Amino acid sequence: MSRITIKEIRDRYLIAKEKEKKFKWTYYVRRPASYYLAWPFLRLGISANSVTMLWLAIAMVGCAFLASGGYVNMIVGTILLEFAIILDCVDGHIARFTGPKYSGEVLDTWAGEILLVLSLLSLGIGLSNSDSEIFTSRIVNFLDLGKGVYLYLGIFAALASLSSWTVRIHWRTITRGLSLNSIEPDHDLRGSTTILFADNLFHYSGALTVLMVVSSILHIMDVMLILIAVIYGSLLVTIMYRIIREAYALDSNPRESME
Repeated sequence: MSRITIKEIRDRYLIAKEKEKKFKWTYYVRRPASYYLAWPFLRLGISANSVTMLWLAIAMVGCAFLASGGYVNMIVGTILLEFAIILDCVDGHIARFTGPKYSGEVLDTWAGEILLVLSLLSLGIGLSNSDSEIFTSRIVNFLDLGKGVYLYLGIFAALASLSSWTVRIHWRTITRGLSLNSIEPDHDLRGSTTILFADNLFHYSGALTVLMVVSSILHIMDVMLILIAVIYGSLLVTIMYRIIREAYALDSNPRESME
């Protein structure tokens, strides 16, 4: 693969991943940067699965920094998380040259969800252990909640983010299994403006880690965690409501789901 060029890496991605335009930060910023990172990995013959394990390891180190708390650790941790997501783009480039593998799809999907859940949990741990002044400390002290509230917020945000992803995957599986045509009944759900907005800002495929970097620099990571918890909690309720509504609609019109 010594003759592979950056242009070829880019062209193959643009052909295969046109739908990823909906994730603006990844498509227009991370992907262009990942072309240059993918090139040496391809020349060295490093497999896509190896890169997946590499970026997951870097992400876990970043989470460890987050969980340690403190201003500098938060910045370092979030930067490592953003770099890990850029490397996540690299394994896809390699797979387009070496051929996709089931093991690669499984590892990449699992690694992404592990990163999302672990990063939010680590953020909650870090804020609860932090001795530095935080933006909402006066409110927390006034309400006599204690710093442990950030740990609970981290746990809630992690569970809500995982649940919102899981219920969507389950609904997609159910609709594909029951529908006899090529049209997926969950198409409207995935095209929802609300869900798309939340994914663009607060999912690892969107700009979540970038927002975390900015928040850590501005010293408002606690505000960021509160926002994430509210967004993911609201998103989970919204998704579940829409799925139930669509499920009843399909039950009322069984012919439409079978034609």
